[in-house]
Amino acid sequence: ASLMATLLMLFFGAVLLYVAESEAQPEAFGSIPRALWWASSTLTTISYGDVIPVTVLGKILTMIITIASIGIVAIPTGILAAGFSEAMAKEKENK
Repeated sequence: ASLMATLLMLFFGAVLLYVAESEAQPEAFGSIPRALWWASSTLTTISYGDVIPVTVLGKILTMIITIASIGIVAIPTGILAAGFSEAMAKEKENK
């Protein structure tokens, strides 16, 4: 479910930024595959700063997409960490 949410966010983020930025920056957002580069680097918080939105709408969408991507990554991370901690505690009890 987490992977599907991430892929959907990646795709919709790319489409939204393509719509918002394609006229202002056709070299960076001129196609959806080009916008996917931005979306993948932003969604994974690697963002090198080589492609950034310049329009007001693009900047607003970037803030929303970035905050949502943090939630998409943080929620499964917390669940996995809690499960790992629980498994370690059970392992200690068994020894």
